[in-house]
Amino acid sequence: MERDALFIELEAVLRREHELAGQLLKATGWQNSALRRNDMEMLNQAVAELSELNGELRRLEDTRETLQNRLENAQSIAPGATLTAIAAGAPGEISARLIDLRRDLRLRLHELRQLTDTNNLLTRNALRMNTTITNIFKQADGGTTYGESGRVQDPTRTLTTLNKSV
Repeated sequence: MERDALFIELEAVLRREHELAGQLLKATGWQNSALRRNDMEMLNQAVAELSELNGELRRLEDTRETLQNRLENAQSIAPGATLTAIAAGAPGEISARLIDLRRDLRLRLHELRQLTDTNNLLTRNALRMNTTITNIFKQADGGTTYGESGRVQDPTRTLTTLNKSV
């Protein structure tokens, strides 16, 4: 009977992971919108939300792994078995529900990975643009603002003097 309870708990954990993956997808969409609009406030909110959701997902992953390990032991399955192999020993309709949850979770995580890759590309492009702009201003200003001694003058530049002999 304990084994049945483990399967029920595993199903609940997978459902919660599926919900969290949906919330992560939504927050990643906000992040994408913020990056496209250059909206720092929205970006900071999205990053905070993503960080919170990611922490919860990591805790659930630890719980899922523990449950799967316990089910492997209960069914005498070799360690590291797939969810499909573990679900084969589930009672009644739980097996089909676990397989469906696995499939749906994988699809959602694939979509999340694609959007995250897009956001990473947008972030790298913004960084490259900022670096280019910074270099333009640095060159227009004549190079360094402070010399190595900490003085406002760059010692590599010579001061022009006024010829008073005329």
